[in-house]
Amino acid sequence: MKNRFLAAIAVIALVMSASCSSDSSDSVDNGNTTKKYVKTITTTTSASGVQPTTLTINYDSAGKVTSATDGSEISYFAYDNGHLQNVSGSNDVLNVSDMLSTPQDAYEVGDVLNYDANGNPIKVLIYERDWDGSIYEQYVGEITYDDKPNPYYYTLEAAGIIEVLNNLDLNFSLTPQSEELIKAKLLLPANNPKKVVIKYEDGTVKKTVVTDYVYDDKNYPTSATATETSEYGTWIYNTTYTYK
Repeated sequence: MKNRFLAAIAVIALVMSASCSSDSSDSVDNGNTTKKYVKTITTTTSASGVQPTTLTINYDSAGKVTSATDGSEISYFAYDNGHLQNVSGSNDVLNVSDMLSTPQDAYEVGDVLNYDANGNPIKVLIYERDWDGSIYEQYVGEITYDDKPNPYYYTLEAAGIIEVLNNLDLNFSLTPQSEELIKAKLLLPANNPKKVVIKYEDGTVKKTVVTDYVYDDKNYPTSATATETSEYGTWIYNTTYTYK
């Protein structure tokens, strides 16, 4: 069930991008005084045989997110008195209150090792696990950011996700007797990632992704070009954004 919620975040926020402050207060926004809400995100790639994809986010008359779809899968958002109650899709339903009732295990996928002064994760540990759950490879990710506020904050807020993240505990301890809990919102970047370097444990670079953004006069990106380079080659991803 928690995977359904995390998938919904991924659908809306795209590559792990959601805006927040390093402060955990609900009253803190992303520093952008102009509220814009993502309508569509369209991505094309130079990779052979990969078709363009468009993420479409739908809203009701009150401005709440009702659904998000990439054309093949769709997630529906249901509310009670303005608070997100469940996310459904693909014959699965996530009940938010059930998810918040117990800390969620984050140690299964990795850890955050360092943050910058804005609260952005700048060094992360990433695990690759085998079919039986055992770790067969781990990488270190180094992330740098630009100085623009992340554009997804108000969209996530309109979906009720910011409120949920403020109340969601993540556990980074492998030992049940000594849980290491932090609020999920504190893991999310305040700015846009412009460079990601993934390294093996010996320091050898596995993959590098460099992203260049074009911004409008309100500091929202209208397009982005990401160049991914690895031992297997180089791929370019072009993304365009529209807002309401």
